[in-house]
Amino acid sequence: MLELSESLFDDQVLESSKHKPVLVDFWAPWCGPCRMLGPILEKLSHEYEGRVQFVKINADHAPELSQRYRIRSIPTVMLFRQAEVVDQFMGLKQESEIRRFIDAHLPRIEDKDLALARQLLAAGRLEDASEHYRAVIAKNPSQDVARLEFVQLLLQRSMASEAAEYFEVLKPKKLNDPKIASMALFVDAGLSLDVDPSHPTRSDQMLREAQKAMLAGQWAEAMDLFLALLTEDRRFAGDLVRQSMLAIFHLCPDAQVVRTYRRKLSALLN
Repeated sequence: MLELSESLFDDQVLESSKHKPVLVDFWAPWCGPCRMLGPILEKLSHEYEGRVQFVKINADHAPELSQRYRIRSIPTVMLFRQAEVVDQFMGLKQESEIRRFIDAHLPRIEDKDLALARQLLAAGRLEDASEHYRAVIAKNPSQDVARLEFVQLLLQRSMASEAAEYFEVLKPKKLNDPKIASMALFVDAGLSLDVDPSHPTRSDQMLREAQKAMLAGQWAEAMDLFLALLTEDRRFAGDLVRQSMLAIFHLCPDAQVVRTYRRKLSALLN
């Protein structure tokens, strides 16, 4: 951890922060909490090497900086990016708290994989996109947004069993998140399509075609099929059809399509 004099601050902190974050510890040798905080920051400086620059400045020897940044208490820790203070804290903090303080201003390690997965998905390269989604989740199992997108991709690829496995950890959250609740219905639909009915009726066949279109992301086609089924045989799985359309409303990215079919569903039910 580099110790700086006041004269080197602009070059070693402000200029350097234009390339990567710089964490500055304003401390003093007589300060008990400073002496306790120092080893924690020293340890973290090695862990974050290459991503964050750590420096310390003796506040007693830096009156101009203390005035410029209104240092009223030490230790004061500031995080600089683009030559500006973006966050700070005062006093002694636990190592886990400091990690969160730093991580909040760093790109997550899975972000590059997630961006590439989305690009590949948009380009129709579903298998390649799947591999990058797997990498994202391996690096950060709590990345719920990526996990939800990956489950939908697996269903699109007719891989319902694997989708159900990846969705399992999201199940407890479905009561508080309408998108997760909607995906639960999608997963159930995918699993049901893996089972062929013994003597399918016309309604059975219409429902299966609608669900296949829904899982493939063919939103308008799926909802047309659901509405046709509801019109033809309302007693057959009527509640499932309504729930399926509501799930599509939560997951379909095309707001205009959603508005159009909300009106059609409402008109049919009322």
